[in-house]
Amino acid sequence: MTGLMPIGVFARATRLSVRALRNYDRLGLLVPAWVDPGTGYRRYGVDQFPRAGLIRRLRELEVPLPEIAEILAADTPEQARAVIERHRERVAARAARLDEIAGRLGAVLAEPGRVPGWLHVYERWRPAQPTARVLVRTPLSGLAEALAPGFARLFAGLAAQGIAPTGPAGTRYLSDDLDAAELEVELFAPVGRPPQPTATIAAGELAGCLLAATVHEGGYDDIETAYRSLGRWIAEQDRVLAGPAEERYLVSPAPGVPTAALRTEIAWPVRPPTSPAHSADQETK
Repeated sequence: MTGLMPIGVFARATRLSVRALRNYDRLGLLVPAWVDPGTGYRRYGVDQFPRAGLIRRLRELEVPLPEIAEILAADTPEQARAVIERHRERVAARAARLDEIAGRLGAVLAEPGRVPGWLHVYERWRPAQPTARVLVRTPLSGLAEALAPGFARLFAGLAAQGIAPTGPAGTRYLSDDLDAAELEVELFAPVGRPPQPTATIAAGELAGCLLAATVHEGGYDDIETAYRSLGRWIAEQDRVLAGPAEERYLVSPAPGVPTAALRTEIAWPVRPPTSPAHSADQETK
């Protein structure tokens, strides 16, 4: 159905897991725009991104699902604020780590009315490229803290072999299930010649493929706009996911680099549909 996307694309675009989306459908929090009566495959629309984003933000802030249902069903902002205020009072009584959560809850109320601008999405062919790689396994909550030491190991391993990267480094998210206890993330750097495998780095290769990509500017707190833009574009262009999500750090964090100057290309391997049954590649009932 044109304009709608399968659950796999919607999950990646909203950074929610397929398992979570099935659960939110069962609870009535986020019901698919259309369900194929013959196959049971779920399809979602672009106009459901804000609701999905609000649910994800509230879950990040540890709001229980029953209270999220109250917020979504609230007839007035005051009713939603009352529910959030109850949660604020609970978290304010916890340890200092949760103080930040209490302070951020008020900002979540603005999420339903926020309409982010769509980013420009383009397709490009990426030729096969040898890489040096490091695998990192970490829970989603610890991803940011795991990347810096992981890249430090990668670049140190390359320097020890006299190899310089030939382009921006990046990450590939080999796990799409964000609810898993650990994510498997590949940190890579393109190289002119493969490195010798060591205890810290290994040789890899980025396969030649078609990429749908967009460039996110600035810090990573609002990177979801880039993921949503890719999901919307894929739904409109009827593309099929063909590999894990990638991020390339065109301008990466470094001393003296302001946050506003950061540039990250988010790219998804894609291909055109090959048959009416192509949805089986990327969606689960």
